[in-house]
Amino acid sequence: HISNTRDATAFALISEEGIAKGVRRITAVTAECASQAMKLASSIETDINEASKLDGATLEKKIGSIKNTLDAAAIPAARKADLKGNVSKLEDQLREAKKKMGKENIQKAVKTAIDAAEAAVSEGKPFCVIHADVGLDTTAVREAVVKAMDRFKGLPIMVFSTDEASNKAVIYAGVPPDAPNGFKVLDWLTPSIAPLKGKGGGGKNGLAQGQGSDGSRVKEAMELATQIASMKLG
Repeated sequence: HISNTRDATAFALISEEGIAKGVRRITAVTAECASQAMKLASSIETDINEASKLDGATLEKKIGSIKNTLDAAAIPAARKADLKGNVSKLEDQLREAKKKMGKENIQKAVKTAIDAAEAAVSEGKPFCVIHADVGLDTTAVREAVVKAMDRFKGLPIMVFSTDEASNKAVIYAGVPPDAPNGFKVLDWLTPSIAPLKGKGGGGKNGLAQGQGSDGSRVKEAMELATQIASMKLG
């Protein structure tokens, strides 16, 4: 309570909510508390502006941090609403960036797989094992295998991709149902990803996928996949 409104110095309406029928609760702060609330709002706004210059996983992590701070912040209600709107724009920016990157990853992975498969066929190799640098984009890795198998009928193919930051790996493999010597996709994938501490599944329509928690050993896994296929297919 203050004896004169001028003693308030500053005023910030923090929240307004219904607590019963026809009853609203208004929470506000004055003086130094109000000034601190306004400074905090300005600080969060600066964070949002800086975040707009980021992209990818860095932006996604920053958005999560800002949202947590904003939700808990005792700042002017109108500023909070505006800032939440700005965060929503950041999320839209992130979604668009992910869509664009997803398309680019698919194009990159498919081209890598088709080029490698074409080289394998021209050299008379009965299979293809490659690394596509698209991080943990499972959609891109899957498309690479499917498109390459569509282009080069009968060619077993395995595609690895790793993410250096998380040290994880994703793997997708395809083996035609009529592959020689009863060669099955899971018989190829499962032992091949063991060095990655990987787990795999699938097998329907000759396609299987896996994930590994030790991407640093991807070269060893690819060599093992090559050895297994060589023994089975000659």
